Amino acid sequence: MAQVVIENVYKSFPPRQGEKVSSSIMDRSELGTSDKPVGGTNVLRQIDLEVKDGEFMVLVGASGCGKSTLLRLIAGLEEITGGKIWVGDRLVNELPPKERDIAMVFQNYALYPHMSVYDNIAFGLRRMQKFAIPIPSKRQDETKELPIWLENLLVESTRSLPEFLHYKSRREREISKKVREVAQLLQIDTLLNRLPKQLSGGQKQRVALGRAIARQPQVFLMDEPLSNLDAKLRAETRSQIVKLQRQLGTTTIYVTHDQTEAMTMGDRIAVMNAGQIQQVASPLELYNAPQNRFVAEFIGSPPMNFITVQVKAPLAVTYKDFRLTLPEMWEPIVQKYNGRSLLLGIRPEHLSISLPAPKNLCVEVDVVEALGNETYISAHLSDLPNSALQIRIPPDRPVQIGEKLWLSLSADKIHLFDPDTTEAVRPLV
Repeated sequence: MAQVVIENVYKSFPPRQGEKVSSSIMDRSELGTSDKPVGGTNVLRQIDLEVKDGEFMVLVGASGCGKSTLLRLIAGLEEITGGKIWVGDRLVNELPPKERDIAMVFQNYALYPHMSVYDNIAFGLRRMQKFAIPIPSKRQDETKELPIWLENLLVESTRSLPEFLHYKSRREREISKKVREVAQLLQIDTLLNRLPKQLSGGQKQRVALGRAIARQPQVFLMDEPLSNLDAKLRAETRSQIVKLQRQLGTTTIYVTHDQTEAMTMGDRIAVMNAGQIQQVASPLELYNAPQNRFVAEFIGSPPMNFITVQVKAPLAVTYKDFRLTLPEMWEPIVQKYNGRSLLLGIRPEHLSISLPAPKNLCVEVDVVEALGNETYISAHLSDLPNSALQIRIPPDRPVQIGEKLWLSLSADKIHLFDPDTTEAVRPLV
């Protein structure tokens, strides 16, 4: 097992013919390289990340934010433009994928359709096993090794024959033992003789996981492995992956755009946007203390609501007739921003239906989504038709479209953001 350290990594794709190079692209001294071209499209900028030994790190962000590209850089499937990537104590920038001791699980499973489940799992072991079978030579005190390529040829050429004619070297017997151990761990030991086309989506995904696990790499890389599964199977497989990772203790980097997967699977989460990491923290820290507006809006479902308010000393924020008194810990912030505008953020679950009062917001209901265990409401501020608020309420409160509601805010759950920088403004606790 090993930690993964990413230092100031950049990735740019060269410009297409006739495309102008952006002036915002950094020079070679910033990239940390002297011989690689710069220009074209920047997809990753200033990526710094340390994944601890045995940690389950999740990279999450919207499509196109660069998370899969970063995974492919770690795997060696893309050439790095600038920076350094360490796996354990080795700098792997120039190493080919096969020498990085990394196993990757792809979104599309990447199984060999003509091979059985057994052979798909064994494939990497046959190609990467470092030992070969010793066979007797003419002298009793000497042995020589059968070349791995020849042994693989014998195994593959006899595979279609009846089982008693299969070539089974000592190495192949050890591979067989490993494959069956992994298959039993993933509960696919009854499927070893099937072809991929005879498997369901969940079974294919477990075979892909099995192929990665069998190699016993230092690091697992997983690129949205559950995106092709239905909701129920996705939830089941999600918990199975987490359980396996805890059991194996292998450092894992997992890419997803699904924040539910990120929040439930990761020891820590790196939130990415437009080729940069916005925040790295535990799931609860991201939820309770987002670093900027993007993280606050991305983490949480439904997303956080935002209202532009005026700050008034000593402890008030106002919006037209609405006036909310903040807890005392906010006083230094209010003094600093007195008379200025800030963005007030409040999560849907921290709004509740109340009575008319200056400290409450008046809204008009646009959409009601009754889910059984809870109800989601989409509404707008009564005096601002183009605004949008999301509210989560208990299911026993009936609400009608067009109804006017007064909402109270949990003052100890609000967030404030600078409208210019979008960075969070927090009191010192």
